[in-house]
Amino acid sequence: MAGKTQVRREKLREDLLEIAERRIAETGYRALTARDLAADAGCAVGAIYNIFKDMDALVADVNSRTGVRLEQAVAEAFAGNAAASTPKRQLVLLGRTYLSFVVDNPLLWSAIFEHASRMGQAFAGRRETENARLIGHIVRPLRLLLPEAGEERLELVARALFAAVHGIVSLGLQRRFLTESPDEVATQITFIVEAFCDGVAVQKG
Repeated sequence: MAGKTQVRREKLREDLLEIAERRIAETGYRALTARDLAADAGCAVGAIYNIFKDMDALVADVNSRTGVRLEQAVAEAFAGNAAASTPKRQLVLLGRTYLSFVVDNPLLWSAIFEHASRMGQAFAGRRETENARLIGHIVRPLRLLLPEAGEERLELVARALFAAVHGIVSLGLQRRFLTESPDEVATQITFIVEAFCDGVAVQKG
């Protein structure tokens, strides 16, 4: 009996995450409510809190799923692009893949940053682990580009490069400052990443 109860619990957990993910993708993180989730899942509101500590914990799990999907998009991009054989091309591909993912999943992407301010210390360690995993995709080509740099230096450079690309994506697509199309934003990403790589090459020379 306990086994069946656990199976039902796990199924409800998965259902709630899928429903929350779909609702966030359609209407945004701030429109998500426990009442709507319960109605869609066919359960009582209290059942949600038997599985998740609170709605913040549920959204954090949705955001983790979004991060995993971004990593999958990166893996697929590299698998389908044999030309990404140099550190410069790999870093450009990473930047453009990030842009494509954001274009395809704008509200799920926004939820990660909107929700971060609410997570507090309870989720700090988890957030750092997830961020480090994503930054690791940038560190790998940087090791080839900067073979003499230590890990701490590589992570610092990777975070700076991500911040630059993220800033271009955020400003360009959310139209807070600029009004570029996705193609123009992709061109900007290519320019900033190639300029960074060329600058490193000059310094090494």
